[in-house]
Amino acid sequence: MDLRERIVAAVDEGMSQSQAAERFGVSLRTVERYLARRRATGGLAATEQRHGREPKQRRQLRAWLPARLEAAADATLAEHAAAFLAAGGEPVSLSAMSRAIAGLPPPARSRAHPGRPAAAGGAGR
Repeated sequence: MDLRERIVAAVDEGMSQSQAAERFGVSLRTVERYLARRRATGGLAATEQRHGREPKQRRQLRAWLPARLEAAADATLAEHAAAFLAAGGEPVSLSAMSRAIAGLPPPARSRAHPGRPAAAGGAGR
């Protein structure tokens, strides 16, 4: 944040955008983006990055599970998934139900190109 403020201040004091980019070791496009962000939002803070849909199902499942596990601790994953659906939740896979019960985070997405299969021997690059 300090760098962003110094870059914008230098431009405000009369330094050209290209001179500011060279002086602070950033690209000209970066200087342009900082100035545009300040014009649009009034600040220089980065925007929050969201990737994909909001994890609504996961939140609902975490809120619903404790009471369900207390009431039916010996139920199968399929029975838990069916009960979640019957209680108004969205359909949930057995693996997602298993991870939720175990308290595990969702699996990391593969970094392989979306249109190509992952390389043999690994999940991607």
